[in-house]
Amino acid sequence: MATVNLLPNVDISNDWTLSTGSDVYALLDDNHTGTVASDSSKITSASTGDEVEVGFQNFTESYSAINSVQAVIRAGNNGRGALFRAEMSIKDNLGTLWSAEDLGGFAGNRDYRTLTYTERTTYDGSNAWTLSKINNISMLVELTVNTSGTTAFTYAYFIVDYDLPVATDNAIFFGTNF
Repeated sequence: MATVNLLPNVDISNDWTLSTGSDVYALLDDNHTGTVASDSSKITSASTGDEVEVGFQNFTESYSAINSVQAVIRAGNNGRGALFRAEMSIKDNLGTLWSAEDLGGFAGNRDYRTLTYTERTTYDGSNAWTLSKINNISMLVELTVNTSGTTAFTYAYFIVDYDLPVATDNAIFFGTNF
């Protein structure tokens, strides 16, 4: 098995505030390892119901099977006594919902939290992932709870777990045919 991370590369929709620039995906395609307050490459919201949706890079690896896809985001709220909650939905870039998940609420903290969602072995609960489905994947994140302060979102990616192609070379290795 092998894995590759697909990063955002296109904006689909957005209600959040951008810290800089005009492209949401550019603010979500790199990991910030510092604190929420020190990050200058993020999107923020203080309003429940705000949503952001981004599309992702194509899967370009050679493979024999696609085993699973797993969403990961980094978000945080450094407000004292704050609680935030982010629901993540996997969709295609045409708007078809494949799955949605809410990990529950998280207490405010000065550092970002890595939210790792369930590994999905099918795209819709019953059908296996295909190259076409992965190459049309999008992620929608909705801020469903924000009790105080501002919630920040700095990183999003999909982990694609796949099998490498099976070797078809039948040549005899030198020294094995004695």
